[in-house]
Amino acid sequence: MTEDFNQGRPTAPVSWVDAFPWLPGLVHEGPGEAAGAWVRDPIDTAGSKLRESRVGTIATVVTSRLSHLSFGETLPTLPPTTMLSSLAISNRGRNMFSREGYQITGELEELTPLDLLNWRGMGAGTLDVIIQALVDSAAEAATHGYDRDPAEVAAALRQSTREWPAGQLLPEPQYVRDLKALADWAAFIGCAGTPLLAGPLPSWAPQSVKEALGRLLALTADEVEDPRAARADLATKLDEALSDFDERQLNILSRRMFADAPVTLDQLGNELGVTRERIRQIESKVRGHLLNLIAPGGPLADVAAAVRKAIGQVTTLAELLELVPSLRQKVEAVGQPAWHVLDRIDDGYEIENGWCLAPSLTAARANTNAQLQEQADQYGVVRLDSINVVETSYPERLSEVTAAWLANCGHIVNGDYVFTRTSSVGDYAAAILSVVGTPLASQEIIDRFAFERSAGSLRNAMSIDERFERVDRDLWALSEWGMDAYAGIRSKIREQVAQAGGRAKLNDLVEFITARYSVSASSVVAYASAPPFETRDGIVQLASAERGVRKTPERTRRLFRRPGAWAYRVRISADHLRGSGSVAPIAIATILDLQFGATRQLETPLGPQAIAWTGTQPQFGTIRRFLMDGDIHADTEAFLVIGDNGTFTLEPARDLTDDPLQDALTHVGAPPTTDEAEACAALASAVGLSETVPVTSIIAAYRERGDSDIADLLTTIRAELEAGHSPGQVAHRADVEDILDLL
Repeated sequence: MTEDFNQGRPTAPVSWVDAFPWLPGLVHEGPGEAAGAWVRDPIDTAGSKLRESRVGTIATVVTSRLSHLSFGETLPTLPPTTMLSSLAISNRGRNMFSREGYQITGELEELTPLDLLNWRGMGAGTLDVIIQALVDSAAEAATHGYDRDPAEVAAALRQSTREWPAGQLLPEPQYVRDLKALADWAAFIGCAGTPLLAGPLPSWAPQSVKEALGRLLALTADEVEDPRAARADLATKLDEALSDFDERQLNILSRRMFADAPVTLDQLGNELGVTRERIRQIESKVRGHLLNLIAPGGPLADVAAAVRKAIGQVTTLAELLELVPSLRQKVEAVGQPAWHVLDRIDDGYEIENGWCLAPSLTAARANTNAQLQEQADQYGVVRLDSINVVETSYPERLSEVTAAWLANCGHIVNGDYVFTRTSSVGDYAAAILSVVGTPLASQEIIDRFAFERSAGSLRNAMSIDERFERVDRDLWALSEWGMDAYAGIRSKIREQVAQAGGRAKLNDLVEFITARYSVSASSVVAYASAPPFETRDGIVQLASAERGVRKTPERTRRLFRRPGAWAYRVRISADHLRGSGSVAPIAIATILDLQFGATRQLETPLGPQAIAWTGTQPQFGTIRRFLMDGDIHADTEAFLVIGDNGTFTLEPARDLTDDPLQDALTHVGAPPTTDEAEACAALASAVGLSETVPVTSIIAAYRERGDSDIADLLTTIRAELEAGHSPGQVAHRADVEDILDLL
């Protein structure tokens, strides 16, 4: 058999050009080689590495320059009976041949590389491996023969010796001709070293050269040849990568890694008849394969890096899709857009609810909050234009997108400012006043809130907050502005009486006070006629029965009587939480019969509680252990309860409900009740009044002792509460509601 075969073979060694007659003029030589020299070398003389290099070069030419020609034309010595499954190609390539119905090399004679590239799932890499295998098989057959008639082999080899005119196969594309025209012109005028596309041509340049430059500057990717037929959009690349997986693996990917609502391992394992651990192993394996796509050197490394850079820290998905339109395209293998698939593969960022965030939503929010805290003023206000976390290619959108992101982080944006402290009405009101810069009424402040709150609750909060100053009946300013405080009608009367030498005309008082504050004349008359003043014959003076120097417990603000104990209401501060002591009113010393310079230890379940009077004011010792035991945070209202039996407890106040009566009971630490008579009795007893006194007396008592927040609450429901009461006639009586609102 060998003897017969050798009789039909050429006696001279077979060269590369013998097997591939179109090689001259279409290959690039290596360093130190003469142009085209190696193509006439015998195929057999090449070592394995050099042979592999030559085969790769020839395969590249077949794909890039001869892709429109059939394999019968470009590979004339390709054996027709070789099983395709025996070629050195990937399982993916073998599966494609099987799927398309091709079994032997002879069935490929009429096909071109472009035909193969149009097969579903065929990628540039797979095509290159297939063509290299075909080229190697053709080269091997040319040198050693194959199982066909020796005469056919000899004829094929004789045919391969014919000369192919150089350049006959592929005409030059227009952009190549344009580049040559520019290069020829540059060399002609002595500017061969100048960049061809660097700038406009001089006015005297030939029109044909100008037109060539214009076409090159307008050149699009679609107009440029794809030599290796490797160019594809992102979705195609992802589909190509996913085609390496079998049906079960794709099912797991689709329902776990790429699903909007992933199924559990147990559920998927039950459906596929395997254990949850097996599902986890498969998922882990395919995930690792996909990570290689975006790893350095991977086929999608560049696009993944570009997407990360475009995202920066924070950007919108809409803008990312504007920058990289191919991310919109659908990846058919898993039924998801390319941006979704790439997001699930790449751990360098997250895409959530229309936001692209690096490295994660949690980290992006933490970074944003840290930047806000650094730039916030004492009221938690930050200028919107000082925030630098959002990436956008459109400067005109920056403010809008930044505001949307801050809102997503839970912050409130008000015009050109962002408010970072709005958890309490006091914080929110302080931020609003700091931005507005002028005093506002409580309702005006509430109208600027992004959420619903009552003006009454805001007034209560501001009245006990040192950051605010009331500068009129219901006009509030920040204390730092240094505006004159509005202390109420009683204070103004006292001031004017003192300036008048202890006796002032009632008419003068009415004229002076109503001209400066939004109060009625009848209110001034009513206050001038009530303790600590008296009005006789139109003259106002201090009543003859002066009060003692110290306030009794019943007249001490925020101190309330309950059965068997006194309860002092405080707002827990950061100082309390740190373990600092706090000032107590003088009345606490009275309750405990505490003398100056002494300390009293009260019994508690958590150990003795100290109350000392060693300074100008009595002081409570640290209450930190009670706060820790109850997990009580700053700004919580609480009662320090001193029992008649020498005990001490800390009791958090109930939450306010915007129900005036219930909130009043909460403020004094009394139990809630819907019985108005019972509630009035509790409120009266808390300040040492008889349980049967009229509602107006209760309100007046709270107003007098400084608990205006409680008085204001009761004033709003006075009509309902005083049903059944008939107060006697009072000289110069003014409207009670007007009077009480002034305090």
